[in-house]
Amino acid sequence: MGNNLTVFVMFGPQGSGKSTQVERLASKLNLKVFEAGEALRTRSQIDENIHLQLKQGILVADETMREIIEEFISDNTTKTGYVFDGYPRNVNQFEGFMSLVTKYHWEVVGIFINLSDESAKKRLSTRFQIIDGQKVFREDDKPEIVQNRLDTFKRETLPLKAKFLEVYNLLEIDGEPPVDTVTSEISEAVDRFLNDANK
Repeated sequence: MGNNLTVFVMFGPQGSGKSTQVERLASKLNLKVFEAGEALRTRSQIDENIHLQLKQGILVADETMREIIEEFISDNTTKTGYVFDGYPRNVNQFEGFMSLVTKYHWEVVGIFINLSDESAKKRLSTRFQIIDGQKVFREDDKPEIVQNRLDTFKRETLPLKAKFLEVYNLLEIDGEPPVDTVTSEISEAVDRFLNDANK
C-alpha cells in the first residue's frame, strides 16, 4: 500500500449499526471520521442555502460536498487515514469521490454491512429516547417512513457496492449478528485486508 493514506467508506441500510461501527473502526485504527450528516448540519448553520436544502430533504450539490470534504481534510491532517460515513451516498457522488481519491492518492476500502429489510425494520421499531422520563420513539422510525428510507437506500446507495468492487476494494460484512460480533467481523476482515495489502 506504500505511503498512501487508507480511506475506509462504511455503508449499509438503516438499522445496520453503521455509525457505531464507524466509531469503533476509527478508534481501533486511529482514523479521522468524516460524518457527512454532521458536516452538513454544521455548515448549514452558516450557509442559508444548505440549511434550506437539508430542511427540504434535497441532496446537497456534489461540488458543495467536495468543498466541505476538502475543508475537513485540511483541518484534520492524519498519518493513519479516514473513515467516511454517509459519503458517497449514490453513484453521482461516487464520481466526485473518485476525483478526491485521485487528487490525494488514497487507497480505498469500501465496507458494506448487509442487513435484511426485516431485521432493519425490527431494530428501528424498537429505538427510542428517554425524554422527561418518557419513552419517545423517533419520528423517522415509523414503519411507513422506515420502508421509504430502505427503498431509497436500495435505489440510491446499494449500486455503490458494484462500483467499489469494480474500482476499489470491498469488504462485505454480515450485519445480522449482535453489534459486538459485527465489530469483530469488521476488525478481522480489515486486518486480513491490510496484512495482504502490505505483503
